[in-house]
Amino acid sequence: MNGPIVKCGDAATGKLLWQLRLKGAFTSSPVAANGHLYYFGETGTTYVIDVTGAKGKIAAENSLGATILCTPAIANNAVFVRSDGHLWKISK
Repeated sequence: MNGPIVKCGDAATGKLLWQLRLKGAFTSSPVAANGHLYYFGETGTTYVIDVTGAKGKIAAENSLGATILCTPAIANNAVFVRSDGHLWKISK
């Protein structure tokens, strides 16, 4: 199985608490806001990971259908990410 692994550990002990495997290749760094991690894959696959519980879980998985190579930014309760042809704003 290929793809990055998201891991959560206890800062005091170093003990692994949970891990999730994502699909695809990721050039950009994840960003965090409001109890979620946001991942954008090179092929436009997006993941929202809920990290508020005892175990991390994939809260959403979507595809933008575009090449994403940059790290997204968070501002004004929205995630902004640039693809090879668009600037996307993602919010509720």
